[in-house]
Amino acid sequence: MLFKKEIRLVFLLLIIICFLTGTLNFTLAQEKDEITIGVALAQTGHLSIYADYEIKGIETAIDEINYYGGVLGKSFKAIVKDTESNPESAIDAVKKLVIINKVPLIIGCQASYNTIAAGEYLNDKGVIQISTSSTSISIRDVGPYSFSVVGLDDLLGKYLVRFAIYDSSRIERWGIMVIDSAYGISIGNIMKEEIEAYGGEVVSYVKYEPNKTDYRAELQKLFIGEPQVILSINWGEMGEVQFKQAYEMGLLDKVENRWYSHFPAQLEQCIPEAVEGVKGLDIFYGSSRTENFANRFKKLHPDTPITAYAARGYDACWIAALAIGVSGSTESDDILKALPFVFSLYKGASSADMSVDNDGMQKTQIYASYVIKNGQLERYEEKLWGLK
Repeated sequence: MLFKKEIRLVFLLLIIICFLTGTLNFTLAQEKDEITIGVALAQTGHLSIYADYEIKGIETAIDEINYYGGVLGKSFKAIVKDTESNPESAIDAVKKLVIINKVPLIIGCQASYNTIAAGEYLNDKGVIQISTSSTSISIRDVGPYSFSVVGLDDLLGKYLVRFAIYDSSRIERWGIMVIDSAYGISIGNIMKEEIEAYGGEVVSYVKYEPNKTDYRAELQKLFIGEPQVILSINWGEMGEVQFKQAYEMGLLDKVENRWYSHFPAQLEQCIPEAVEGVKGLDIFYGSSRTENFANRFKKLHPDTPITAYAARGYDACWIAALAIGVSGSTESDDILKALPFVFSLYKGASSADMSVDNDGMQKTQIYASYVIKNGQLERYEEKLWGLK
Protein backbone atom coordinates (compact mmCIF):
# COMPACT_ATOMS: atom_id res chain seq x y z
CA MET A 1 0.00 0.00 0.00
CA LEU A 2 1.29 3.48 -0.83
CA PHE A 3 0.97 5.72 2.21
CA LYS A 4 0.92 9.50 2.42
CA LYS A 5 4.58 9.64 3.45
CA GLU A 6 5.61 7.52 0.45
CA ILE A 7 3.84 9.80 -2.02
CA ARG A 8 5.51 12.85 -0.50
CA LEU A 9 8.87 11.09 -0.79
CA VAL A 10 8.22 10.48 -4.48
CA PHE A 11 7.56 14.19 -5.02
CA LEU A 12 10.61 15.14 -2.97
CA LEU A 13 12.87 12.77 -4.91
CA LEU A 14 11.60 14.14 -8.22
CA ILE A 15 12.17 17.72 -7.12
CA ILE A 16 15.71 17.03 -5.83
CA ILE A 17 16.74 15.26 -9.03
CA CYS A 18 15.29 17.99 -11.22
CA PHE A 19 16.95 20.69 -9.13
CA LEU A 20 20.30 18.98 -9.50
CA THR A 21 19.86 18.56 -13.25
CA GLY A 22 18.57 22.09 -13.74
CA THR A 23 15.21 21.05 -15.14
CA LEU A 24 13.02 22.50 -12.37
CA ASN A 25 11.70 25.99 -13.01
CA PHE A 26 8.77 27.12 -10.92
CA THR A 27 8.56 30.46 -12.70
CA LEU A 28 7.19 28.72 -15.76
CA ALA A 29 4.01 27.58 -13.98
CA GLN A 30 0.62 29.01 -14.91
CA GLU A 31 -0.25 32.28 -13.21
CA LYS A 32 -3.78 31.18 -12.31
CA ASP A 33 -4.62 29.23 -9.16
CA GLU A 34 -5.12 25.89 -10.88
CA ILE A 35 -3.34 23.68 -13.35
CA THR A 36 -5.51 21.99 -15.96
CA ILE A 37 -5.09 19.04 -18.29
CA GLY A 38 -7.53 17.67 -20.86
CA VAL A 39 -9.34 14.35 -21.07
CA ALA A 40 -10.84 13.16 -24.38
CA LEU A 41 -12.89 9.99 -23.84
CA ALA A 42 -16.15 8.55 -25.13
CA GLN A 43 -18.94 9.65 -22.80
CA THR A 44 -21.44 8.53 -25.44
CA GLY A 45 -21.47 5.74 -28.03
CA HIS A 46 -20.36 2.12 -27.88
CA LEU A 47 -17.13 2.89 -25.99
CA SER A 48 -18.78 4.87 -23.20
CA ILE A 49 -18.80 2.06 -20.62
CA TYR A 50 -15.00 1.93 -20.75
CA ALA A 51 -14.70 5.72 -20.60
CA ASP A 52 -16.80 5.83 -17.44
CA TYR A 53 -14.26 3.61 -15.68
CA GLU A 54 -11.31 5.65 -16.96
CA ILE A 55 -12.86 9.02 -16.06
CA LYS A 56 -13.59 7.80 -12.54
CA GLY A 57 -10.02 6.55 -12.28
CA ILE A 58 -8.81 10.02 -13.32
CA GLU A 59 -11.15 11.61 -10.76
CA THR A 60 -9.66 9.34 -8.10
CA ALA A 61 -6.14 10.45 -9.00
CA ILE A 62 -7.12 14.14 -8.95
CA ASP A 63 -8.73 13.73 -5.54
CA GLU A 64 -5.54 12.13 -4.24
CA ILE A 65 -3.19 14.63 -5.90
CA ASN A 66 -5.08 17.60 -4.47
CA TYR A 67 -5.23 15.92 -1.06
CA TYR A 68 -1.42 15.90 -1.08
CA GLY A 69 -1.20 19.57 -2.04
CA GLY A 70 -1.87 19.69 -5.77
CA VAL A 71 0.78 20.37 -8.41
CA LEU A 72 3.30 23.19 -8.00
CA GLY A 73 1.22 24.35 -5.03
CA LYS A 74 -1.88 24.75 -7.18
CA SER A 75 -5.13 22.86 -7.51
CA PHE A 76 -5.05 20.20 -10.20
CA LYS A 77 -8.06 19.58 -12.46
CA ALA A 78 -9.11 17.99 -15.75
CA ILE A 79 -11.55 19.16 -18.39
CA VAL A 80 -13.38 16.26 -20.04
CA LYS A 81 -14.62 16.31 -23.64
CA ASP A 82 -16.71 13.62 -25.32
CA THR A 83 -15.19 11.83 -28.32
CA GLU A 84 -18.59 10.17 -29.05
CA SER A 85 -16.75 6.91 -29.91
CA ASN A 86 -15.72 8.05 -33.41
CA PRO A 87 -12.60 9.62 -34.99
CA GLU A 88 -14.26 12.81 -36.25
CA SER A 89 -15.61 13.68 -32.82
CA ALA A 90 -12.33 12.66 -31.21
CA ILE A 91 -10.50 15.24 -33.33
CA ASP A 92 -13.15 17.83 -32.52
CA ALA A 93 -12.84 17.10 -28.80
CA VAL A 94 -9.06 17.54 -28.69
CA LYS A 95 -9.26 20.66 -30.86
CA LYS A 96 -11.54 22.29 -28.29
CA LEU A 97 -9.21 21.32 -25.47
CA VAL A 98 -6.20 22.73 -27.32
CA ILE A 99 -7.73 25.89 -28.83
CA ILE A 100 -10.25 26.91 -26.18
CA ASN A 101 -8.88 25.43 -22.97
CA LYS A 102 -5.21 25.62 -24.00
CA VAL A 103 -4.22 22.45 -22.16
CA PRO A 104 -0.63 21.17 -22.55
CA LEU A 105 -1.55 17.51 -22.19
CA ILE A 106 -4.54 15.31 -22.99
CA ILE A 107 -5.41 11.85 -21.68
CA GLY A 108 -7.22 9.79 -24.34
CA CYS A 109 -8.71 8.37 -26.48
CA GLN A 110 -10.20 4.85 -26.60
CA ALA A 111 -10.08 2.58 -29.65
CA SER A 112 -6.92 2.82 -31.70
CA TYR A 113 -8.53 4.57 -34.67
CA ASN A 114 -9.73 7.38 -32.38
CA THR A 115 -6.40 7.58 -30.58
CA ILE A 116 -4.45 7.77 -33.84
CA ALA A 117 -6.77 10.38 -35.38
CA ALA A 118 -6.59 12.61 -32.32
CA GLY A 119 -2.88 11.91 -31.82
CA GLU A 120 -1.95 13.05 -35.30
CA TYR A 121 -3.64 16.39 -34.67
CA LEU A 122 -2.04 16.76 -31.22
CA ASN A 123 1.44 15.94 -32.51
CA ASP A 124 1.00 18.55 -35.23
CA LYS A 125 0.11 21.09 -32.53
CA GLY A 126 2.84 19.99 -30.12
CA VAL A 127 0.44 18.84 -27.40
CA ILE A 128 1.08 15.68 -25.37
CA GLN A 129 -1.24 12.68 -25.58
CA ILE A 130 -1.29 9.83 -23.04
CA SER A 131 -3.30 6.87 -24.32
CA THR A 132 -4.95 4.64 -21.74
CA SER A 133 -6.50 1.70 -23.61
CA SER A 134 -5.55 1.69 -27.29
CA THR A 135 -3.16 -1.08 -28.30
CA SER A 136 -2.67 -0.93 -32.09
CA ILE A 137 0.96 -1.19 -33.13
CA SER A 138 0.39 1.83 -35.41
CA ILE A 139 0.19 4.10 -32.35
CA ARG A 140 3.97 3.78 -32.11
CA ASP A 141 4.27 5.87 -35.30
CA VAL A 142 1.94 8.72 -34.34
CA GLY A 143 4.70 11.02 -33.16
CA PRO A 144 6.99 12.18 -30.33
CA TYR A 145 4.17 13.72 -28.27
CA SER A 146 2.33 10.39 -27.97
CA PHE A 147 2.70 8.15 -24.92
CA SER A 148 0.82 5.15 -23.57
CA VAL A 149 0.17 3.47 -20.22
CA VAL A 150 -0.81 0.14 -21.83
CA GLY A 151 1.31 -2.25 -23.87
CA LEU A 152 0.75 -2.42 -27.61
CA ASP A 153 -0.33 -5.53 -29.46
CA ASP A 154 3.17 -6.41 -30.60
CA LEU A 155 3.67 -7.59 -27.02
CA LEU A 156 0.35 -9.45 -27.02
CA GLY A 157 1.13 -11.26 -30.28
CA LYS A 158 4.51 -12.39 -28.99
CA TYR A 159 3.21 -13.67 -25.66
CA LEU A 160 0.14 -15.35 -27.20
CA VAL A 161 2.52 -17.55 -29.22
CA ARG A 162 4.63 -18.31 -26.15
CA PHE A 163 1.51 -19.18 -24.16
CA ALA A 164 0.35 -21.57 -26.89
CA ILE A 165 3.76 -23.26 -26.98
CA TYR A 166 3.76 -23.60 -23.21
CA ASP A 167 0.19 -24.94 -23.16
CA SER A 168 0.47 -27.34 -26.12
CA SER A 169 3.65 -29.32 -26.47
CA ARG A 170 5.14 -30.53 -29.77
CA ILE A 171 3.47 -27.99 -32.02
CA GLU A 172 4.95 -27.90 -35.49
CA ARG A 173 2.16 -26.65 -37.77
CA TRP A 174 0.35 -23.40 -37.04
CA GLY A 175 -2.63 -21.60 -38.55
CA ILE A 176 -3.22 -17.85 -38.22
CA MET A 177 -6.46 -16.00 -38.92
CA VAL A 178 -6.60 -12.19 -38.69
CA ILE A 179 -8.79 -9.35 -39.87
CA ASP A 180 -7.56 -7.88 -43.15
CA SER A 181 -6.51 -4.50 -41.79
CA ALA A 182 -3.30 -2.84 -40.68
CA TYR A 183 -4.24 -3.77 -37.12
CA GLY A 184 -4.82 -7.47 -37.80
CA ILE A 185 -1.97 -7.96 -40.23
CA SER A 186 0.59 -6.31 -37.95
CA ILE A 187 -0.30 -8.69 -35.10
CA GLY A 188 -0.39 -11.63 -37.51
CA ASN A 189 3.08 -10.86 -38.80
CA ILE A 190 4.48 -10.61 -35.28
CA MET A 191 2.91 -13.96 -34.37
CA LYS A 192 4.34 -15.52 -37.53
CA GLU A 193 7.84 -14.21 -36.75
CA GLU A 194 7.62 -15.51 -33.18
CA ILE A 195 6.43 -18.95 -34.35
CA GLU A 196 9.29 -19.23 -36.83
CA ALA A 197 11.78 -18.08 -34.21
CA TYR A 198 10.72 -21.09 -32.14
CA GLY A 199 11.12 -23.44 -35.12
CA GLY A 200 7.43 -23.75 -36.02
CA GLU A 201 5.85 -23.54 -39.47
CA VAL A 202 2.85 -21.37 -40.36
CA VAL A 203 0.95 -23.63 -42.79
CA SER A 204 -1.97 -21.22 -43.24
CA TYR A 205 -2.25 -17.47 -42.86
CA VAL A 206 -5.78 -16.26 -43.56
CA LYS A 207 -6.85 -12.62 -43.75
CA TYR A 208 -10.61 -12.09 -43.60
CA GLU A 209 -12.80 -9.15 -44.55
CA PRO A 210 -14.76 -7.57 -41.70
CA ASN A 211 -18.54 -7.67 -41.24
CA LYS A 212 -19.32 -10.65 -43.46
CA THR A 213 -22.09 -13.13 -42.71
CA ASP A 214 -20.26 -16.18 -44.06
CA TYR A 215 -16.66 -17.14 -43.29
CA ARG A 216 -16.80 -20.80 -44.31
CA ALA A 217 -14.38 -20.31 -47.22
CA GLU A 218 -11.81 -18.60 -44.99
CA LEU A 219 -12.18 -21.31 -42.34
CA GLN A 220 -11.68 -24.06 -44.91
CA LYS A 221 -8.54 -22.33 -46.15
CA LEU A 222 -7.33 -22.02 -42.54
CA PHE A 223 -7.35 -25.81 -42.14
CA ILE A 224 -5.96 -26.84 -45.55
CA GLY A 225 -2.46 -27.40 -44.17
CA GLU A 226 -3.78 -29.41 -41.20
CA PRO A 227 -2.55 -27.03 -38.49
CA GLN A 228 -2.19 -28.39 -34.97
CA VAL A 229 -3.01 -25.05 -33.37
CA ILE A 230 -4.91 -21.90 -34.39
CA LEU A 231 -4.19 -18.32 -33.42
CA SER A 232 -6.97 -15.87 -34.28
CA ILE A 233 -7.72 -12.18 -34.01
CA ASN A 234 -11.51 -11.93 -33.92
CA TRP A 235 -14.16 -10.31 -31.77
CA GLY A 236 -17.76 -9.07 -31.69
CA GLU A 237 -20.21 -10.22 -34.33
CA MET A 238 -17.37 -11.35 -36.61
CA GLY A 239 -16.02 -13.67 -33.94
CA GLU A 240 -19.52 -14.92 -33.19
CA VAL A 241 -20.10 -15.87 -36.83
CA GLN A 242 -16.65 -17.40 -37.29
CA PHE A 243 -16.76 -19.62 -34.21
CA LYS A 244 -20.33 -20.70 -34.89
CA GLN A 245 -19.43 -21.78 -38.40
CA ALA A 246 -16.15 -23.39 -37.29
CA TYR A 247 -18.15 -25.39 -34.74
CA GLU A 248 -20.73 -26.44 -37.33
CA MET A 249 -17.92 -27.54 -39.65
CA GLY A 250 -16.30 -29.61 -36.89
CA LEU A 251 -13.08 -27.62 -37.04
CA LEU A 252 -12.61 -27.03 -33.33
CA ASP A 253 -12.32 -30.79 -32.78
CA LYS A 254 -9.42 -30.92 -35.23
CA VAL A 255 -7.21 -28.80 -32.99
CA GLU A 256 -8.34 -30.38 -29.70
CA ASN A 257 -8.61 -27.31 -27.45
CA ARG A 258 -5.65 -25.64 -29.12
CA TRP A 259 -7.48 -22.59 -30.48
CA TYR A 260 -6.10 -19.36 -29.01
CA SER A 261 -7.67 -15.94 -29.42
CA HIS A 262 -6.55 -12.49 -28.35
CA PHE A 263 -8.72 -10.97 -25.61
CA PRO A 264 -11.04 -13.99 -25.17
CA ALA A 265 -13.40 -11.95 -22.97
CA GLN A 266 -14.78 -10.54 -26.22
CA LEU A 267 -16.04 -14.01 -27.18
CA GLU A 268 -18.39 -14.50 -24.23
CA GLN A 269 -21.38 -13.54 -26.37
CA CYS A 270 -20.73 -16.46 -28.71
CA ILE A 271 -22.75 -19.68 -28.60
CA PRO A 272 -21.18 -21.48 -25.59
CA GLU A 273 -20.48 -24.77 -27.36
CA ALA A 274 -18.82 -22.93 -30.26
CA VAL A 275 -16.11 -21.43 -28.04
CA GLU A 276 -15.81 -24.13 -25.38
CA GLY A 277 -12.15 -24.52 -24.48
CA VAL A 278 -10.93 -21.50 -26.47
CA LYS A 279 -8.04 -19.88 -24.61
CA GLY A 280 -6.18 -16.63 -24.78
CA LEU A 281 -4.48 -13.79 -22.97
CA ASP A 282 -5.87 -10.55 -21.60
CA ILE A 283 -4.23 -7.60 -19.92
CA PHE A 284 -3.59 -8.15 -16.23
CA TYR A 285 -3.32 -5.28 -13.79
CA GLY A 286 -1.99 -5.06 -10.28
CA SER A 287 0.93 -3.95 -8.11
CA SER A 288 1.68 -3.06 -4.51
CA ARG A 289 -0.10 0.23 -5.17
CA THR A 290 -3.36 -1.28 -6.41
CA GLU A 291 -4.91 -1.68 -2.96
CA ASN A 292 -4.37 1.97 -2.11
CA PHE A 293 -5.94 2.99 -5.42
CA ALA A 294 -8.87 0.60 -4.95
CA ASN A 295 -9.65 1.88 -1.46
CA ARG A 296 -9.76 5.50 -2.56
CA PHE A 297 -11.72 4.60 -5.70
CA LYS A 298 -14.39 2.78 -3.67
CA LYS A 299 -14.82 5.76 -1.36
CA LEU A 300 -15.46 8.08 -4.29
CA HIS A 301 -17.37 5.65 -6.51
CA PRO A 302 -18.90 2.94 -4.30
CA ASP A 303 -21.28 1.66 -6.99
CA THR A 304 -18.69 1.33 -9.77
CA PRO A 305 -16.61 -1.84 -10.28
CA ILE A 306 -12.85 -1.41 -10.07
CA THR A 307 -11.37 -2.32 -13.46
CA ALA A 308 -8.10 -2.19 -15.35
CA TYR A 309 -9.53 0.76 -17.29
CA ALA A 310 -10.00 2.72 -14.06
CA ALA A 311 -6.46 1.86 -12.91
CA ARG A 312 -4.96 3.04 -16.20
CA GLY A 313 -6.90 6.31 -16.08
CA TYR A 314 -5.61 6.82 -12.55
CA ASP A 315 -2.03 6.10 -13.61
CA ALA A 316 -2.16 8.37 -16.65
CA CYS A 317 -3.39 11.24 -14.49
CA TRP A 318 -0.72 10.73 -11.85
CA ILE A 319 2.00 10.57 -14.50
CA ALA A 320 0.74 13.81 -16.05
CA ALA A 321 0.75 15.56 -12.67
CA LEU A 322 4.23 14.31 -11.76
CA ALA A 323 5.65 15.35 -15.14
CA ILE A 324 4.26 18.87 -14.69
CA GLY A 325 5.75 18.94 -11.21
CA VAL A 326 9.14 17.71 -12.39
CA SER A 327 9.30 20.19 -15.26
CA GLY A 328 7.97 23.04 -13.13
CA SER A 329 6.05 24.06 -16.22
CA THR A 330 2.72 23.90 -17.98
CA GLU A 331 4.36 24.12 -21.40
CA SER A 332 4.06 20.93 -23.45
CA ASP A 333 7.69 20.84 -24.55
CA ASP A 334 8.92 21.13 -20.96
CA ILE A 335 6.56 18.41 -19.76
CA LEU A 336 7.62 16.25 -22.70
CA LYS A 337 11.23 16.24 -21.52
CA ALA A 338 10.19 15.07 -18.06
CA LEU A 339 7.81 12.28 -19.09
CA PRO A 340 10.26 9.42 -19.82
CA PHE A 341 11.91 9.94 -16.44
CA VAL A 342 8.56 10.05 -14.64
CA PHE A 343 7.36 6.90 -16.40
CA SER A 344 10.53 5.11 -15.31
CA LEU A 345 10.16 6.15 -11.65
CA TYR A 346 6.40 5.86 -11.22
CA LYS A 347 4.93 2.67 -9.77
CA GLY A 348 1.38 2.36 -11.07
CA ALA A 349 -1.86 0.84 -9.88
CA SER A 350 -2.11 -1.00 -13.20
CA SER A 351 1.54 -2.14 -13.31
CA ALA A 352 4.60 -1.78 -11.14
CA ASP A 353 6.81 -1.08 -14.16
CA MET A 354 5.51 1.80 -16.29
CA SER A 355 8.74 2.61 -18.13
CA VAL A 356 8.50 3.53 -21.81
CA ASP A 357 10.75 3.01 -24.81
CA ASN A 358 12.10 5.67 -27.17
CA ASP A 359 8.68 5.92 -28.86
CA GLY A 360 6.87 6.60 -25.58
CA MET A 361 5.27 3.15 -25.55
CA GLN A 362 5.28 0.71 -22.63
CA LYS A 363 8.33 -1.55 -22.59
CA THR A 364 6.42 -4.34 -20.88
CA GLN A 365 2.86 -5.55 -20.36
CA ILE A 366 1.63 -8.32 -18.09
CA TYR A 367 -1.03 -10.73 -19.34
CA ALA A 368 -3.09 -13.44 -17.64
CA SER A 369 -4.38 -16.55 -19.39
CA TYR A 370 -8.09 -17.34 -19.66
CA VAL A 371 -10.32 -20.11 -21.00
CA ILE A 372 -14.00 -20.15 -21.92
CA LYS A 373 -16.01 -22.83 -20.11
CA ASN A 374 -19.78 -23.16 -20.45
CA GLY A 375 -19.88 -19.74 -22.08
CA GLN A 376 -18.06 -18.03 -19.19
CA LEU A 377 -14.56 -16.65 -19.05
CA GLU A 378 -12.36 -18.19 -16.35
CA ARG A 379 -8.73 -17.80 -15.33
CA TYR A 380 -6.86 -20.68 -16.89
CA GLU A 381 -3.83 -20.70 -14.63
CA GLU A 382 -2.04 -18.42 -12.18
CA LYS A 383 1.08 -18.01 -14.32
CA LEU A 384 1.45 -14.50 -15.72
CA TRP A 385 3.00 -13.60 -19.07
CA GLY A 386 5.22 -10.62 -19.76
CA LEU A 387 7.04 -10.60 -16.45
CA LYS A 388 10.76 -9.83 -16.64
